[in-house]
Amino acid sequence: MLEFEKDPIQNQTAEKLRHLGIEAIVFDLDDTLIYTSEIFRRFMAEYTEIVSVLLNMDYGTLNERLKKINDEEYFKTGVSPDRWRVVLDRLSQELNGNEIVVNHIDILMKIYTEEPRVRAGAKAILSGLRDAGFKLGMVTHANTDWTIRKLTQTGLINYFDAIEIANENGFKTIEHWQKGISLLNVKNNQCLVVGDNLKGDIIPSVSLGAKAIWMPSPWSVYREGEVPTGVIQMKELTDFWDAVQELN
Repeated sequence: MLEFEKDPIQNQTAEKLRHLGIEAIVFDLDDTLIYTSEIFRRFMAEYTEIVSVLLNMDYGTLNERLKKINDEEYFKTGVSPDRWRVVLDRLSQELNGNEIVVNHIDILMKIYTEEPRVRAGAKAILSGLRDAGFKLGMVTHANTDWTIRKLTQTGLINYFDAIEIANENGFKTIEHWQKGISLLNVKNNQCLVVGDNLKGDIIPSVSLGAKAIWMPSPWSVYREGEVPTGVIQMKELTDFWDAVQELN
């Protein structure tokens, strides 16, 4: 209770959540608590810079094709790191089977070893909620080894009572959110969900009866869909305290 007693804003947040009957907060991980998209952009840019020079090809053209094919393959193969092999195979075929395209896949694989930055306010929010007696859960969609690596690197793994990882070869669905909530031994309507993926986080959790705060993803694919009634939007994770006050 100390953290909330010291900070009036956090104390108000705890009171509001209890008034709403919330007993648990379930978070997404990537681009919600940590910066993930920036890692993708960094190594996709590094890959494009090197390969475009070797191919004597326009950087912008190659970069746009890489992003476009990656978006398309997400809907077929999920978020497995193996997706990049398919992406580069397709890109290589477009460029007459040039092996330079696939031979530099190691650059893109750096995505899965780079330590991510923790979003400002993440640890303070998690600590404050935990100290106030709320249960904390996570439902994320990624390669399992990569997820554990990120949580360990950032120290976030120590904050959660339960973690549900959606299979990398599929998609995050209502079943994953139901399991994540059930692991916390609370009812669906006693949960608040915070995530960046409209179709993967917000829509399924709201359909289960949970309340939700949406922080729109940097990745356009995760911003597709219609925002359910009652969902509060925030621009940055540091807006969490104010967003909670808007919940009904």
